Amino acid sequence: MAALASIAFAVFFLAMAVLSLTSGHGAFSGGVAIALILWGLIVGVCGFFLLRGARWARGPVVAAALLHVFSFAQFSMNGSPLTLIGAIVALAIVVGALHPMSRAWLNGEG
Repeated sequence: MAALASIAFAVFFLAMAVLSLTSGHGAFSGGVAIALILWGLIVGVCGFFLLRGARWARGPVVAAALLHVFSFAQFSMNGSPLTLIGAIVALAIVVGALHPMSRAWLNGEG
């Protein structure tokens, strides 16, 4: 679940990069789009490798999800209640990646 949700976040960030590019704000939009593309690729690659059973990917996935929890929660406190969904999904990634069942699977015990 944590790996698939991380991949979904990656798709979200790549979609936001496209929206940034098409917003028409010139070089600023391009810079934001590049940052979103890079972040989406990092999150997606780590999610993919976590899905394939790479133990090293759990740390970056959890770190990115914690960042997403706080950033989406901050946006929701600024009047965007739909962003609370992003915070909840990110929190589910943290719980899922650190769950004993997930840890056992990644260690080849389950």
